[in-house]
Amino acid sequence: MLRRRAAKLASPLLTWQRSRAVASGPGGSTVPSPLVTSAKIFGAANLLGLGVSLATGSHYHLDLLGTGAFTLAAIATAGTDPRQMVSAAAVGIWSFKLAAFLVYRVCQTTHDARLDDTLASASGAVGFWTVSCLWGWLVSLPHTIAAATPGARPSFGRATDRAGLLLLVLGLAVESLADWQKWSFKQNEANRGRFCDAGLWQASQHPNWCGNLMLWTGILVLNAQTLLSDLGPVRRRPAAAFLAAACSPLFMLALFYGQASGAMTNTVELAERRYGADPAFREYVSSTPLIMPTPQSLARLLG
Repeated sequence: MLRRRAAKLASPLLTWQRSRAVASGPGGSTVPSPLVTSAKIFGAANLLGLGVSLATGSHYHLDLLGTGAFTLAAIATAGTDPRQMVSAAAVGIWSFKLAAFLVYRVCQTTHDARLDDTLASASGAVGFWTVSCLWGWLVSLPHTIAAATPGARPSFGRATDRAGLLLLVLGLAVESLADWQKWSFKQNEANRGRFCDAGLWQASQHPNWCGNLMLWTGILVLNAQTLLSDLGPVRRRPAAAFLAAACSPLFMLALFYGQASGAMTNTVELAERRYGADPAFREYVSSTPLIMPTPQSLARLLG
């Protein structure tokens, strides 16, 4: 009886220890959990970003470090399980593609007005890079929580795997196409001074963010078999693991709507300053959804 009670009392501690380490090395050393590894990578990258911002007053490096850290985290948590390797590859490809595009765009335009006000002060820079660190770690949860699951995983190739792959590939395509369409629109001299309503931008004011949400929801679905599996003491409540991972797309949804509405950045203020006097822009804003397309906006795109 006493042994059973002691084992019951020790169970939470054992679970915590297992969540911190997935393997033992020489001399009893432990291999950090993917959750810890991810936190260290995002923490180091954003701390470096903060240091550069404070030292130079520039923020051209924000996309290289803030978004590029996802690639390093994906490589460090790839593992050997087929599903985990596919998930890591998806995260790595997305982050490398996005960081490369954003850095190229900033280098070409030589100015990025999105965060001028935010990074104008030391306190603003500290706040931004702190949020960037939390953003990276939270968004990665569908991948890193699944990577932290010990033991054998469910076989790869199930319906949720195929659905997740389809959704993340479609999301990557939508985000990439939307970014390319807007960049091409802006590079055309005939469009100087005009707002972009070409291609996917007819269906959404921010179709690139819509694609981003689709991609991370796809990564969540891809890892659903692992997240919902009961693999030993750590997985006594598998639904909790899935719900924790689901915080990723929900957090991004809230973040994107906060940005698109002007509550978190000067995106709306900049657009109003540039195009507010244009009646066509006022019509576009009133009739086009912020992020997620509606049947009406999709019909306009396809019509």
